[in-house]
Amino acid sequence: MHDKATAEVIQRLWSRLPIHRRALAGVLTAVGLVLLGTTSARAGKLTWLDEVVQEVVREAEAGGKIVARGGDGASTAVRGTGRLFVREADDSLEILAKRSDDLARAGRKVEGTATEALLQKRFTRLVPHDPDSARAFSALAPAEKRLVVEMSETAQRLARRYPGQAEGMIRALGTEGMSAIRVFGDDVAEVIVKEGPESLGVLRKTGRGGWEFFTKSVLPHKKKLVAAGVLAAFLANPDKFVDYAGKATEYAVREFGRAGVQLAGAIGGGATRGVEAAISEVLGRYGLNFAVVRYLGMGLAGLVVFWASLVILGLPVKWMLRPVVWPLRVLCGKRKASTPVSSLRVEAR
Repeated sequence: MHDKATAEVIQRLWSRLPIHRRALAGVLTAVGLVLLGTTSARAGKLTWLDEVVQEVVREAEAGGKIVARGGDGASTAVRGTGRLFVREADDSLEILAKRSDDLARAGRKVEGTATEALLQKRFTRLVPHDPDSARAFSALAPAEKRLVVEMSETAQRLARRYPGQAEGMIRALGTEGMSAIRVFGDDVAEVIVKEGPESLGVLRKTGRGGWEFFTKSVLPHKKKLVAAGVLAAFLANPDKFVDYAGKATEYAVREFGRAGVQLAGAIGGGATRGVEAAISEVLGRYGLNFAVVRYLGMGLAGLVVFWASLVILGLPVKWMLRPVVWPLRVLCGKRKASTPVSSLRVEAR
């Protein structure tokens, strides 16, 4: 009764609207329905990917013992309750696929275009006991199929390498972190999970060389760099600190020196000017920033690097001390030569 009365009220109000307003309201309603349908379809695909990845993780951790759904005596693989790809809720599979391809190009690892038949075969190997997912996969666009297979295969590797931890890691990594693992290798997973998604910018902008600099030169001095504000600057613009080959720039040497961190092996070329700037800043704190003292510090730094190189090469210690001992020997030899013979005889008596 109440529903009928409500419908009559709505119809009465609708009839009182002018014709042009009725037309506009109809158009807006249609657009809203289309957008709602698109959003629902996009969210449905991402939810489906989420469930597939969870199933792949369980299949890998169970050692392939999950059997087909239904049937007599068959165990049922229950879907996980927690979402894995939370940050990607507003993105479509097509956008995520494009983002993954961009990261692959940054890592110079662009794979050849796989045929749809090959993608279907790879997906079937990942979830061999789920015919419903196989049918849903066959209805996807080629780029979406490639993304689903890549995410699932990466999840499988993580589940086998980190049993019991894979779902938590995937949740922290997100789709872009998973793409980074596919492009740069499994060893980047732990660092990305620990340092957060901001570390992905290092891989995206500087590649593997910059990542080596990040793990070997930045993270060991993290506290000092955080206190000096250098870490935040590095994560915002890593390409200012390191080139694609992993070599520190002059700017990096200067900024790290400001934080009290000297970059090993950075002397030479433009980096030398960075070392000079860092030494100047340290001397300035004590009021000793004079040219003579600054160049003396540069010479001492060069001598330390030279000696360190000899140690690395395994040369004898006496070779290392020769630049110091040789001038003393020459000086002592001159003194003996200038001593009179008569005085030597007197001393002998």
